[in-house]
Amino acid sequence: MSFRHLHIVACAPRSGTTLLHEAMVTCMHIDRHHEHELRYHLGRAAPGELLLTKRPKDTPSMAAVLAAVPDFHVVYLLRDPRDVIVSRHGRSRDRYYTNIRVWRENQAAAADFVDHPRCLVLRYEDFVADPDAAQRQLCARFPWLRIRHPFSHYHEHAQVSAASLEALHSVRPIAPDSVGLWRDNLPRVKAQQQLHGSLSPDLVAAGYEPDDRWEACLADVVPDPAPSRYPESVGPLRRTLLRLDARRKLWLYLRARRAAAGAQAATPR
Repeated sequence: MSFRHLHIVACAPRSGTTLLHEAMVTCMHIDRHHEHELRYHLGRAAPGELLLTKRPKDTPSMAAVLAAVPDFHVVYLLRDPRDVIVSRHGRSRDRYYTNIRVWRENQAAAADFVDHPRCLVLRYEDFVADPDAAQRQLCARFPWLRIRHPFSHYHEHAQVSAASLEALHSVRPIAPDSVGLWRDNLPRVKAQQQLHGSLSPDLVAAGYEPDDRWEACLADVVPDPAPSRYPESVGPLRRTLLRLDARRKLWLYLRARRAAAGAQAATPR
């Protein structure tokens, strides 16, 4: 019996993957996990164990991993891109963290695997509005998950790593306080739309808006051109290097999984 690997990815950084990971480590029976982020190919566990990892930037590789590894499972966390692009990380509070480009690229990549039977799409907004319902949703998709505590009691039991605490800012009850923060950051939203085009088609497709009427609130807003931690554009050479790097990491992960399976088969019973 191999180990089960459950990996959390997202539409972009600042989508709630750290909070979900910490809630699952605290409130579910998880045999092995790693502090904060870990690329999927580095995951290690003993036969029969459940390994939990998370890294939002791994989204583009998930279709290939799901197709190649039968005991690999994915949670894809989706969040309103307007809230994503106005979020700041504890490591760099003086600037915005990510941007529309990153959200769009990950959302496009997710289209190749969100309907896979070993993938669950979880909306951040649903997770923070009713964490216990989100926990039941996880258990319904992955029946081998077992509950230790309700997600609504996460803050009472959490012991988060320093890296996760930096991203989370603090340990507190899971609540929808951060939903809709974009309304207090309209200059950022307007500047991002000027750089990347209207978000309305993305919002309608993802079910966050019925049409483009929400853009009326940006009419008289002076845009904030402050930079993002992630670049607003990626050139063709950099894009090719990233694609080759992702292929190499997938190959390393598959090689490690085959080696582990071979070692297990060779072990006397």
